[in-house]
Amino acid sequence: MEPARVRAQLNRILAGAAFVDAERARSFLRFIVERALLGRTVEIKESVIAVEVLGRKSAFDSKSDPIVRVEAGRLRARLRSYYQTEGSGDDVLISVPTGGYVPEFTERRQVEGSRRREVLRLSILPPENALLDSFAISPDGRKLVFAAAVNGRPILWIRELDSLEARPLPGTDSASEPFWSPDSHSIGFFTPFKLKTVQAAGGPTHDVADVLVGRGGTWNRDGTIVFGARPLGTLYRVPAAGGTPTPVTSLDAVRAEAVHGFPCFMPDGHHFLYLASSYRRGESSIRLGSLGATDSKVLLGAVTSAIYAPVLAGHPSSLLFVSHGSLMAQPFDARSLELRREPTVLVPNVRYRRWRQASISISSEGILLYAAGINESCRFGWVDRQGVSVASVGPPNDFAADPYTSFNLSPDERRIAIHRHNDPDSVRPTIWMMDLGREGALSRFSDLGHTQPEFSPVWSPDGSEILFSRGDARGMDLLRQTISGGTPRCVLHTEGPKFVTDWSADGSLVAYNSQAPDLRYQHVWIASADTICTGELRPFLDHPYSEGSARFSPTDGVEPPRWIAYTSDETGRLEIYVRDFPGGTHKWQISNQGGLLPQWRRDGRELFYLRPDGAMMAVPVVHGASLEFGPPKRLFDTGLHLHSYDIWMNQYAVAREGDKFLLNLSIDRSPLAITAVIPR
Repeated sequence: MEPARVRAQLNRILAGAAFVDAERARSFLRFIVERALLGRTVEIKESVIAVEVLGRKSAFDSKSDPIVRVEAGRLRARLRSYYQTEGSGDDVLISVPTGGYVPEFTERRQVEGSRRREVLRLSILPPENALLDSFAISPDGRKLVFAAAVNGRPILWIRELDSLEARPLPGTDSASEPFWSPDSHSIGFFTPFKLKTVQAAGGPTHDVADVLVGRGGTWNRDGTIVFGARPLGTLYRVPAAGGTPTPVTSLDAVRAEAVHGFPCFMPDGHHFLYLASSYRRGESSIRLGSLGATDSKVLLGAVTSAIYAPVLAGHPSSLLFVSHGSLMAQPFDARSLELRREPTVLVPNVRYRRWRQASISISSEGILLYAAGINESCRFGWVDRQGVSVASVGPPNDFAADPYTSFNLSPDERRIAIHRHNDPDSVRPTIWMMDLGREGALSRFSDLGHTQPEFSPVWSPDGSEILFSRGDARGMDLLRQTISGGTPRCVLHTEGPKFVTDWSADGSLVAYNSQAPDLRYQHVWIASADTICTGELRPFLDHPYSEGSARFSPTDGVEPPRWIAYTSDETGRLEIYVRDFPGGTHKWQISNQGGLLPQWRRDGRELFYLRPDGAMMAVPVVHGASLEFGPPKRLFDTGLHLHSYDIWMNQYAVAREGDKFLLNLSIDRSPLAITAVIPR
């Protein structure tokens, strides 16, 4: 093909929306195209691309640094996006075949007599004033189940596709991540601490297994459920009738995998797809596992879940997944369990969030559901007690990338410590500081010299140190470090995950969440803040239900705390409680419509918490020999969409006087609606 035509096509591509803000992809594509046109294809190899295009040093080693392969995958995805949208009519095709980097230049072939199968598209809206969460269509394509909150009460709803009305499913309070039985008669779902099932027609719910955080489930014809149970770790299998869960996958340490989730059985009921989330950038993937072994194979790179579509209008059986915000379909042979050909774009923009379940579902007959739209951006900001914006802080952050998982405000209210997932220079979660007095300037607190992720930053009472968790599901430490730097000092070194929630005002005690030692129920644990690393540990409460998010009552900085607020699901729904401390013999239930993440006003005379629908609640507190609590009062709607993953991560901060609140606010949120694509 004439070089002039190829260069003209290259310029068209680089001016397209898929490439305009992607400097690495632009440089990569221009380099390989120009070298190919000059006949210098011998230079189109990993070592040269890494140095000349991606800025790596001459000692670059492709075995330890996969950057070229990662960027090549992204380049291929951008080329597909271009040709399936604005470049759909272009005659010249530039492609980069899988397995190499030398581009190919071809003419578009027009297929005569071909036509796409007609489909009917319609929108499905949630009930009035309901906040839609997750959804799934039944295998027979007749019913839709979705989780949505109305008046602070998240429950499951059922809607027949030939009906205009949805009906609530009793007994499914705090439900999320629903999935269907293969006969379309039953539904599996998660509450914050249980995997449950219920008949689609209604009736009592059945407890299947304990979980800390539900990360998706799938159900085969033999009555086996595969599911994710924790924020870090592997998938498990369990009989749908209940039983003891057993691991069915194993984390790949070579790929720095942190957690598996959101499985989807293949038609044979033996193999299943799942999302393997990695701390290493570009290493998260869709893997194919099986019930017979814990090993698996990588199918493709992705940061959100995938599903199998046995029937899809205009396409062969395919894997559906999200790439760069687009819903993609790639042919997949269910017999050989191999991908075929290149993926194509089904929907240009769908909602998604890193390491979470993609907002897509499909029936056995090819009825496709998805949540369309562009993911929102967020920004830190102060609001008053009516929810009116007072000030914005710092640059916008991308909600889909899940950048700021939790944060904590310093005692002087001048800085925020942030648990950040999208560190530009690290493959693991790190802790950053945002300076509110310097227009939200960001700086890294974590030391990049170590390899373990860091979580849950909490300030010392005097604001001179940060207490945080470091590690993964295999082991996690509590460390404290001065904000000026230096070597962290160990507070606690024990087995099991642990996430810090508070540091007492007198500086003597720390509170944290942990499922140790049995990994069944989550409990509030109390430890000394001294840097002893060992010593006697004491769970504050030890009950056959889960508790967490503990906050010590404020004091003058000399006296120890007298009270402790926390969240518990002892009634079957997460509510806020207060107990005397350290005795724990007297208990008050504070919330009555669900409650999460309690925080005290600095003088202890008000207690705040979030309702599951995101409403900010305030409760007056009268101190004396005991405590007296007034009725909860709704202050304003925060706009926070609290998923089961978020309920243990701090999502807001309260100013000293309780007159304003710091939130990571949505800038451009639009209501979530479901689009149905029905073959005709």
